[in-house]
Parts: sequence; structure tokens; C-alpha cells
Amino acid sequence: MKPALHTLVLALALATAGAPLRAQSPPAAAELLEQADAVRSTDPARFGAALDEVDKRAGELSEPQRQHLRLLQAYRLGYGGQYPAAIGLAQDVFQSAADGPVKFRAGLLLANSAATTRDFSLALKSLENTIALPSEGIPQELIEQAQLVAGIIYNQLGQHEKTLQFATSVQQMEASERSRCFASQLQYEALANLQPERSGERIPRIREAIAACEAIGEAVASNLMRINLARSMAAQGDKSGAIATLQAHTEEVEKTRYPRLVAEFHSTLAAYLIDEERLDAAATHARAALEASRANTHSLPRVSAYRILYEIALARHDIPQALDNYRHYAEADKAYLDDVKVRELAVQQIRNEVQQKDQAIALLSKQNEVLKLEQQVAHTSAQNTRLLLLLLGVVLAGIGYWAYKIKRVQMAFRRQAQTDGLTGISNRRHFRDAADAQLKRCGESGREAALVLLDLDNFKLINDRHGHAAGDWVLKQVAEACKAVCRDGDLCGRLGGEEFGILSCGGDADAARRIADRCRERLAAIDASQVGHDQRITASFGCTTSRRSGYVFETMFTDADTAMYRAKGSGRDRVVLHADDATPTPTPAVHGRLETSPG
Repeated sequence: MKPALHTLVLALALATAGAPLRAQSPPAAAELLEQADAVRSTDPARFGAALDEVDKRAGELSEPQRQHLRLLQAYRLGYGGQYPAAIGLAQDVFQSAADGPVKFRAGLLLANSAATTRDFSLALKSLENTIALPSEGIPQELIEQAQLVAGIIYNQLGQHEKTLQFATSVQQMEASERSRCFASQLQYEALANLQPERSGERIPRIREAIAACEAIGEAVASNLMRINLARSMAAQGDKSGAIATLQAHTEEVEKTRYPRLVAEFHSTLAAYLIDEERLDAAATHARAALEASRANTHSLPRVSAYRILYEIALARHDIPQALDNYRHYAEADKAYLDDVKVRELAVQQIRNEVQQKDQAIALLSKQNEVLKLEQQVAHTSAQNTRLLLLLLGVVLAGIGYWAYKIKRVQMAFRRQAQTDGLTGISNRRHFRDAADAQLKRCGESGREAALVLLDLDNFKLINDRHGHAAGDWVLKQVAEACKAVCRDGDLCGRLGGEEFGILSCGGDADAARRIADRCRERLAAIDASQVGHDQRITASFGCTTSRRSGYVFETMFTDADTAMYRAKGSGRDRVVLHADDATPTPTPAVHGRLETSPG
């Protein structure tokens, strides 16, 4: 599935949660401040009105209460999508507030607002600084919420295992009903990404969690889980029930005024309606999703909404509108994929920063040891020789240790640069470099080499119908199938989205056919029903050899690619060999046929 799309409002609610401040000024203004704090996530309209009234009477508040007011104003900015302003105000409150709970809450709000703007370095640093505050006077509920905020940030980073750990930890505490509500939402969202195949088992528990959140008036959390519930129902074949579940609460969702929730709700409902061929209703909800996501061009609901409008225009034979919607869909999809890459880069950057910090601390510790040794040398000349030798040994050991650590880091980076992160096999760049080297060796030794390219058939339909998690699962299975047919010394790599390649040194045209046929058999044996796909996995294969194309990788790749696209054009699920003539060759392969591509 996708990374978390709708946790900010939970984070903002958590970041501003806690016991109301005690009134030290005239009761009217202080009481109104407490009322605004109490309804900030359950009744946005009442919260805004109360906050405006308190703002007019800010002169009646004490300094801690004015900081509390500014904290709630920062929350309102973030809830309305004005994230830079919310971050600036939260930073100011965190730096200037003397009251412990207000400072703690400001730190949590700052962490989540920064994560929303993809500044994950600031988010984690703010969370770390908040947790480091003195615990005296901090309510237990804020301690619980700090764990939930950590879970929310890692959920936005796509680190769903850590999200599940933090959510489960809160569930096991004697936590408040509010914290348990948010923990349940995070828990089921993480499980939906980690265990999509068990969605049906979770339906009863999700209903119980929704009821618990509704009982305390948390409409946002309950409806985020309701989206999860609808998806689980649809995955079990009950799309009508999923539609009814969402339609019954559309008005309630609109009243929350939270754009991310509204967009996700409408886009999910539109997707189910178009599957039921209810085009008018699907178009209405798709447009509502676009309206709600105007400020978030990289969101998945926006991608889904444009795709649905494109499919509706095609069904109505409105080609100009279909082309326009498809253009918007492609732009939104690219923005979403770019955002995913940003999150992946942020995770790696954070890991590097942590590692650099640990190294700096270790080096500082070594420097302190050296200074102590130098002081001892200055105090006694009798021990100079021994101390200098000891110092030299410490320095050499430190250099050797860090040289070893740096070498390990370099090796790890090299592996990451050469390996496809999803499938674990070679990426395109490493495959091409290794293939060049292997072809050179084959040419020098006079051995023939064979190149097999394959491109999965109709792979986009798997992503569109079953989600990116299902598509990723299929790609991993295909990579395993490719590795299984390789001999010792063969190269195997993922060359693009759903394109794979195998280079075999010593393989002739017959060997290329055998490799392709064995791979097709293994693809056909993949059972994709566990991710909801009930059709066989097939691919189109293009083959060539160095005898036909020479030992230059670019030439071999071009010839094999041409043959592969001929296989696509001839009906898919077949093998085509690049040759000097166009004489078809019969195939013993499963469910397809082998053709020969003209050179």
C-alpha cells in the first residue's frame, strides 16, 4: 500500500492534547480557553469561535495562559493547512514557554507539522528535544502522546513496523480513551500496510475501535478507521457494503473540515462506485476529492481521482476530456512518486545523520581521553614514555576502528547503489556495468553470450486494482523466478518498473529459449490470489545472442528489446528471438508461442 496519507490531524490533536491550564485570571476568559482546548479536534467550528473570542480578551489571561492560547492558534493554522505558519508559531512557543506541559505540547506539534512538510530531520530533532525536557509536571497522557507522535512520524516515513510498535505500546498502557483511540487508528493503518492479506480478520476489531472513538466524539479518527474498514470489506468482495458504509458518513466527514480526510474519503468512495458502474456518483466524489486536495498536489487521493475521471470520460466516449484528465493523472502520479522518493531519501539521510552523530560523539570521547593523557604526561616526566606509547596505541586503535567502520559503511553504500531496493537483485546501472564486463570476457574467450529481456504483461492493472503493495509483492515473486532460472555466473537484474533482464555467458540461442521458457513456467506458477489477483502472471520475452548482435551490450539490449516489443505486439505471453530472418520457430512453452524477430 501507500505511505500514510491522513495522520496529520491525529498528530495535531495529540500535540495539543493534555490537561487544561489552571485559570489564574478572571474565570470567564480562562474558562473559554479551556473549552476551546477541549473541543479542538471534535468540534472545529466551536473551537474556532471560542478561540476568536479568547483572542479578543487575551489581556485577561496570565502569561502561561497566553502561551497556551498561542499553542492553540498554531494548532488551528496546521489544521487549516497553513503549515509554515504553524511551524513558526510552534517553534516560538517551544522556545519561550516556561510552562512544562505547554512547552511539551508545542514540541509535539512542531514535530508533526515539520513531518507534514517533509522536513523529517526537523521533525525527529523536535521530537528528540521534546522528550529530553524535564519530566516533572508532565501529565502521563502527554507521555503517551509522545509515543503516538513518534509512531505518526514513522508512519509518514513508511516505517510501518515502528509505527505498529509505538501504537501497540500505548494500547498496552493504562492510557486515556483519547490516546487509545488514536493508537487504534495508527495500529490498523500500519497493519493494513504490513498485512493486507489479513484484512478480513480485522473487520470486527476495526468496528469496535470505531465505536470507541465515536463514543468520545473523535470523528476524524473514527472516519479514518472507517476508510480502512471499507477497504477491508471491499477486499472481501463486499463492495456494496463498503459503499454503504462510506456514504452513511459522508456528511459527518465534510463537517470535520480536514482536507486530507475529506479527499481520502471521497476518492475511496469514487473508486468503489466506478467499479459498480455508477459513473455519475463516482464523478461527483472524484471531483470532491480533487477540491479537497488542491493544496496537496502529491497525494494519492488526487492521483486516484484523476484516474477515475479519465476512466469515466473514456466510458462516455469523451476523448478530449479523457485526454485532459489523463494528463492531470500523469502529473499527479509523478508528483506522488516523487514524494515517495523524498520520504525514502529522508529515511536514509536520517540514518546517516544518526551515524555521523554517533561518530562525532565517539571522536570527542577519544579527544577527551587524549587530553587527559597529555595532562598526566605534563605532571610527571617519569611516565612520559609509557603515556606516549599508550596515547599512540589509542590513536592507532581509533584510526583502525574508524577505518574499519568507514569501510563497512562504504561497502553498505556500494551494495545499496548496486541493488534494487524492492526485489534485492541488481538495479539497471549495476546490471549494465556487470554485463559490459562479462561480455568483454566472453568476447576475449570466444564464448557466446545470450541476453533475455522480459516485461510483465498488464502489470499496471495489478497496481490499479489491488494497490501498490500487491504490485510490489508480484515484482518480488518475479525476481525470485528470474533468479531461480539463472546458472552460476549468470546476471539477473531489474531494469525498470516491471522489466527484468538475464545475461548468460556461454549461452546460445537454444539456451536463451530454455531460460525464457523456464522463467515463463515459473511466472505461471505464481499464486497471486493471496493479494487478490486471480489471473496468471505472464510476461513478454525478447532474446538475442552475441552471435546475432555482437558483444556490445547496447546493441544486444536494443535487439532484445525490439524482440520483446514484438512479443508484446503479437499478443503477449510469448518468446521472440531476434534473428537475421523472420522464419517463425515453434515453441514448447506453456500458454504461448515462440517467434523470431527480424534483425
